[in-house]
Amino acid sequence: MKSFSNIVKIAVCIVFIWCVVSTVRPYWNKYWLGHEIRSAAIYGTKNSISDTRTFLVKKIKYDWPAFSRDDFFIEKDENDTVTVGIEYCDAISVFGVSLKELDFTVEKTVSEVDAIL
Repeated sequence: MKSFSNIVKIAVCIVFIWCVVSTVRPYWNKYWLGHEIRSAAIYGTKNSISDTRTFLVKKIKYDWPAFSRDDFFIEKDENDTVTVGIEYCDAISVFGVSLKELDFTVEKTVSEVDAIL
């Protein structure tokens, strides 16, 4: 009986950890997507909007294959300030069951930067 009790405790701990990881995953992905978008915005200060979009798609195609090049908005003003962003939906799901739908907006704005030599 004691070993069965230990197995149940371990199983409950594993399920709990899985639930925590599933809850944190959408926010973790949003954080890292923000880094990719910021990199594209920095790139965009020295390049055209078309080149920036191509750069961004190349950066995200393996980690976020669900996003297409048209999902992102890119704006550049006359002072070379670039804003790159996306609005998307994600969900907290545990064992394939969606518990909560989440709407995210990730937007980064970068002013022109000097080249680093």
